[in-house]
Amino acid sequence: MTEHTPPNSPHLKWWGEEIFELNQTKTWQFGSLLFRLTRGLQEWRLEYHRPSIQFDYEQQWCRIYDPEMVFPQPTHVERYMFKETHRSFRLMPRLSDRSVVIRPTDPIYIPAGQRGTLFISTPLWLSGFVESQKDPLFDIPVILPKDTWFGPDKRSGEMCYATKVDGRTNLNQLRNRAFRAVTPIDFHNVSNHQLRFDKMNVPVTALPLFYSESTGRLWTSQIKVIHETSNTPPRIRIESRTPPLAGEVSYVHPPRAPGSALFNMFDSFF
Repeated sequence: MTEHTPPNSPHLKWWGEEIFELNQTKTWQFGSLLFRLTRGLQEWRLEYHRPSIQFDYEQQWCRIYDPEMVFPQPTHVERYMFKETHRSFRLMPRLSDRSVVIRPTDPIYIPAGQRGTLFISTPLWLSGFVESQKDPLFDIPVILPKDTWFGPDKRSGEMCYATKVDGRTNLNQLRNRAFRAVTPIDFHNVSNHQLRFDKMNVPVTALPLFYSESTGRLWTSQIKVIHETSNTPPRIRIESRTPPLAGEVSYVHPPRAPGSALFNMFDSFF
């Protein structure tokens, strides 16, 4: 027996606190990821099955109430030992544990002297928290992105994740997805020549995560990109305030990496 989210629901909130009785098991399907959590007297048991091929359009989720359901193979199992477990468990979204290289489906140009905002989205991770622990017990991607290298050569750069995006200048045209968070990128080209880019390394590990109930979306803070000359890389600034179009938001998660890590990323942003 399953309980699905409505197919066109604007509110796709799948996370929050779960209450487990002793030896109780709860099962979900997040996109194509099958996920099961069991509370024992002195351990939490995690099981999940990830198919070998996942598709980004698989953004629906549901609870599964069949206690006899058998996961396909391979099934990944993790056990977390405690002196004593407690009833409360929080399933929470997090941003990626690496920077994400986005490739708009079409190249984007910003003419000299122009500015504009591009709304993009990046994949989310699923994390599990218990009361006595600051760090999550587990932290896994809902949909596993592909690895990619970003940098001028094979020795200079960093390992990132790659994802194609439908970058939109109109937020209403960006599809609302349960397992992706929206980042507004504000471009300001103050140089004398046209700027073109076909890929960009988004430092999601430096971004906080928010939830807007009014928009039904997960958001990050806004990134500002100021391009001044062709001889220097753009200046990158992460705004401390939440994006205006997000409306009223609740804080979900702090950045994974400290803000000082940004200084190593400026030269490789474009």
